[in-house]
Amino acid sequence: MRALYEKTIVFILQYIDEHGLKVGDQLPPEAKLAVQTGVSLVTVRRALAELAAQGVVRREQGRGTFVARPRVRAETTRVGGLRNSLHLDSRSALQTRVLGCFPRRASDEEVAALGLQEGAAVWEISRLRLLSRRPVIWEQSVIPKLLAPDLGSYFESPDGRSLYDLLEQVYDLKESREEQTLVSRPAQPREIELLELLKFEWVVEITGVSYSMRHAPIDHFRMVFVAKSFAFRLATAPSNAVEAVEITPPR
Repeated sequence: MRALYEKTIVFILQYIDEHGLKVGDQLPPEAKLAVQTGVSLVTVRRALAELAAQGVVRREQGRGTFVARPRVRAETTRVGGLRNSLHLDSRSALQTRVLGCFPRRASDEEVAALGLQEGAAVWEISRLRLLSRRPVIWEQSVIPKLLAPDLGSYFESPDGRSLYDLLEQVYDLKESREEQTLVSRPAQPREIELLELLKFEWVVEITGVSYSMRHAPIDHFRMVFVAKSFAFRLATAPSNAVEAVEITPPR
């Protein structure tokens, strides 16, 4: 069963969304929040303190509580590295922490998604994305080792390039499109640990496959976003769009 302060946090987050509050907008006084949620002032203050620690709200002595930051707008259907899909303001610094890069055998799901033979070797790259030093995205990529034989060596001494820049510049694997599935669900224990979440919090999980200009699958990916930190924008291609195709001259 959820603690009362956890339910109060959920109520406050919903209040911010439903009322369209923006950065600098003021929340109702603590006493009013206590009446609206049916809990004590102590519980409301604990909930606000937790949200303040997460950077969602800002508390000012004698003035009240204010929205501290907006949701980051994400367009995950845009091709390329993660930076291309996030609309960040000048105060938001996106950092990457590589958790691991190691070879292993492809799972049955990966074999099917990437068009591999059973038992094929792949690279698994796990990265944590931080905004202003707070973890907000856990990203896992699975790349066929046949396409990038020595990919692991580039993560031993990171050179600052994004994974997709690396694939394009070193291995001539330029992404042209993605297929994605988006699901919102409660966070799992490993995600709670990595993303520093409370036990009741939700995440948005995006899984999919990236394809090269030759329409070959190059990456089976999974991205887990902190739900309260992002707003997702999805767009379809215009009906008259022409898909780019790389033509190889006959030998």
